[in-house]
Amino acid sequence: MDDKPHIDDVQTSTVAEHMKLIMEDRSTIDLEYVPITPNDLPYWMDKRLFKIGRQYYMKNLMGIAVANLTGLIAILCVPDIVEVLEYTKKSDTVCLSFKRYAKTVLLIYELFKSDMLDPNSKWYKAINVMRWKHASISKRRVKQGLNAIYQKDMSITQFGFMGFVLVYPEKMGLALTTLEEREGFNHFWRVTAHLLGISDRMNIARRTAAETIELCRRIGDEILVKYMNKTSPGFEKLARNAFDGLSYHDLSLDTDAYFALTYDMTGVKYQKPLGWYSYCNMKHREWLLYSCNIPYIGALVRICTNCVYAFLYWVLDKYPLGAWIGFGKENAQFCLYPTIK
Repeated sequence: MDDKPHIDDVQTSTVAEHMKLIMEDRSTIDLEYVPITPNDLPYWMDKRLFKIGRQYYMKNLMGIAVANLTGLIAILCVPDIVEVLEYTKKSDTVCLSFKRYAKTVLLIYELFKSDMLDPNSKWYKAINVMRWKHASISKRRVKQGLNAIYQKDMSITQFGFMGFVLVYPEKMGLALTTLEEREGFNHFWRVTAHLLGISDRMNIARRTAAETIELCRRIGDEILVKYMNKTSPGFEKLARNAFDGLSYHDLSLDTDAYFALTYDMTGVKYQKPLGWYSYCNMKHREWLLYSCNIPYIGALVRICTNCVYAFLYWVLDKYPLGAWIGFGKENAQFCLYPTIK
């Protein structure tokens, strides 16, 4: 038996206590990069549930992609997260934002697509790139007298990848999700967040999906809604650069349509009137997602959209032609797996 405590013994006993911790904690991530290997998998990991979580993602590429993109807008409202992103200067232009979020999209996709149980899979390359980047930024900031990345901001960022999937499944075309799939998705992020360097006590994936949903709902209501009602100066630029950049690859992305969709989910009124194209774009996406909730029809729509999204990810990785044309091939080039020193 591993001498490290079980995550259930480390996390708070109630969601309310966990929420209080996220609101008040000022601990930071580790400054030193340590690569993850198969030997680092937590002993409490349920391999069957983890696999179900992976399969759930791969079965619902469109719905989870929409949830992740709206989650990105939501977390970019948080001032501490904005401050760190601005510090890196990798979101200052649309081209830089394209490269930043293209890499993020592909690394997350790899975490679900690759088999963690295969020691030679790209899963370990992907998660170690993320760990290295977080540690490098934190170390550089501390040397300059700034704070390292806060654990609570890692927790809120974790919400961006799982919060809307669990809290608003019907709006994401995920209404037909089974309880086992929900638990599998929750467990996937419980394990992955642990390996990314989020402390077990701050990990928002709790012992059951029901508890995680309750915590995510509170994060949305008590943190994100507050900041979305009064956004920081850098929010608009960061969010628009991200979506304007990714739209060079996925032409169906419309920035204002996604803003409106995000604000609608959180119950905050989006102040900017939508133009006719943005309105039609939003309604078309809502219709596609709604159709995924219809028995039998939804299965067919998911098969078609899964093929489209898998192709989009392949093109983004190999031949991002839209970005090459828009920014120039040399400017749009990015390295997904840099040499880690």
